[in-house]
Amino acid sequence: MREEELVDRARTMVRGGGGRLTRPREQILRTLARLGGHPTAGQIHAALGEEDAPHLSTTYRTLESLCAVGVLSHVHVDHGEPTFHFSAAVSGRPHVHAACSGCGSVVDLPTEVVAPVADYLRDNGYEPHLGHTALSVTCPECARD
Repeated sequence: MREEELVDRARTMVRGGGGRLTRPREQILRTLARLGGHPTAGQIHAALGEEDAPHLSTTYRTLESLCAVGVLSHVHVDHGEPTFHFSAAVSGRPHVHAACSGCGSVVDLPTEVVAPVADYLRDNGYEPHLGHTALSVTCPECARD
C-alpha cells in the first residue's frame, strides 16, 4: 500500500474513534509510513528530524495512543525495544513476526504460517496473541557469520 494511502486510512481510524489528529500524531504517521518496516520509538523520533519534532516523551506517548486506538501495533523483539508498524486494520495485511536474535531484523509472516499453533492453543483453552511478540530466529546473513 502506498504511503499516502496508509496515512489516510490511519487518519480515518483516529477520527472514527473520536480522536483528534494532533500535529505529533500526523508527524508520526507520516514518518512511519515513510520508514516502513518495524522501527523502534527511538528510530521514529530520530527520523522526525530536529526541526519541529515533538519531544521524545511526546513521541512515546503518541505511539502508545495510536496503538490504543488500533492504528498502530507494537511487537516485542527478544530483549530489545518494541518496534512499531501500522495495524492490520490500517494496512489490510494481518501478519505475525519473526525477528533475528543476532541483528534484530524483523520479517512479516502470513498468519496462515502459525495457524496450526493458534488452533492448538485454542483447542487447549488458551487465547493466542501471536502478533504481539516475534518468533526468535537467526536470519541467513547472521547464520553465515
